[in-house]
Amino acid sequence: MSNRLGPSIRGGSQRWPTRVVTAVALAISLGGCRLVDPRADARSATAQDVVAAAGWTKIATTAKYFVVANVLPGEHMYTKAEADAQHPTVGELIISGIGNPLGPDVRHVEAHIYDRETGLPLSNLKPSIEILDHTSGERISVSPTLMQDVAIGALDIHYGNNVPVAGNSDLTLKVTIGDEEVTLDGHLD
Repeated sequence: MSNRLGPSIRGGSQRWPTRVVTAVALAISLGGCRLVDPRADARSATAQDVVAAAGWTKIATTAKYFVVANVLPGEHMYTKAEADAQHPTVGELIISGIGNPLGPDVRHVEAHIYDRETGLPLSNLKPSIEILDHTSGERISVSPTLMQDVAIGALDIHYGNNVPVAGNSDLTLKVTIGDEEVTLDGHLD
């Protein structure tokens, strides 16, 4: 089968455009790069250091979309004016919506949504993102702010926000896009 989008990579019985595979690899590598402060030695690490380092990345598909979801340590989120004034090298640039502040037990919940046919990231959707914390029974609605990493730029376009989620929790993350939905389960240390 010819792929008008360029080379593809076969996974099981599915052919994935190279763009999708590259974007997913980028999202996974970004999700896995959050570390405890290297200046702190293991004996002085606090519970908050451990919470700040814990997180997970999961992948799911629907008929139309490829979704890479992350539950990570909280991120600073900047408006364009704040980013222009402060020149941050880490954090998220808000494209549309409002970013929630950092605080105790705050996690950054993201959904990178790609078109399955083209492999391109989508920025014109209105997804809904919700967390069910099985440990506490709490449902947490995540405001789907459109953003991108301040250093990476448009290749990292995604939806999500900062929300309080305690460590040592079993979670289900639900991302709904129109009439399609993915649910992803994970544990936060």
